[in-house]
Amino acid sequence: MNKQWVCTEIECDANVQDDLAAEVAEAFGVSVEFIDRGIRFYLEGSALSDAHEKELQRIFQYIKASHSLDSDPVCRTSLLLDDDWADRWKDHFKPLRVGRHFLVCPSWEECNAGPDDRVISMDPGRAFGTGHHETTRLCLEWLEDCFGALQASGRLQGQASLLDVGTGSGILCMAAALLGFQPILGIDNDPEAIEVALENLELNRLSSRVELREATVGEISDRYAVMIANIQSIPLVNMAPDMVRRLAPSGRLGLSGILLDQQEEVRTAYESLGLRCVETRTAGEWCLLAFES
Repeated sequence: MNKQWVCTEIECDANVQDDLAAEVAEAFGVSVEFIDRGIRFYLEGSALSDAHEKELQRIFQYIKASHSLDSDPVCRTSLLLDDDWADRWKDHFKPLRVGRHFLVCPSWEECNAGPDDRVISMDPGRAFGTGHHETTRLCLEWLEDCFGALQASGRLQGQASLLDVGTGSGILCMAAALLGFQPILGIDNDPEAIEVALENLELNRLSSRVELREATVGEISDRYAVMIANIQSIPLVNMAPDMVRRLAPSGRLGLSGILLDQQEEVRTAYESLGLRCVETRTAGEWCLLAFES
């Protein structure tokens, strides 16, 4: 019998998305997808359990109070079978050009790639990251420019290590591998995200060039020349000490998943630990902050 999944979509304003996604991810241990005016996530089962309903109400009350909302966010659910996943993604996931050379393409579509294109084939599954959200595009563009800057400066000396924190679908790890970063480690505390990322690595024949682990940044012992994280503001602030400890001397760090009105909090957290914010990139209501040690 096919598995059943409850798709939950919560409608909210952009200034609420970040905190709401962080609360849902922590409470249910799931990957959260940003959609137009809200978030989406999936739980196994034929309906939301009483425990899930109770936890959602707790989250809504917290978000309502912390953001001074007049009412709870609007929540809608629908039931999906495993067989519905492919059709669902095919409806919304189309080929996309990002930066100068990246072409993100669904595995089920033909891609008209040029000789200089770096093609990333994707079956995103239930993990965040296809390149279509502003934060993922900001990260892909920053990685491309970061690698080019390292090459131009002569600091590569054969290789530059990279750590992707909260790897999700694995798209940033794959982009890093196509650019030439090595060694590359992607970590995520969601086992389903690691499963999806492994499948995408195999699809792109990059399994031998990227290591994936179910872990938090606090559990990593090595230091990396370049680090990137596309998460949310609150987790980024909370993990700042561990992130800074893992960054090598003269290292570069890119942080995204940050709303414009939350960037100062993130910037302060990392600058207070000795990093320099050297660049801010924006797309819509989101930004990427780039630091150097």
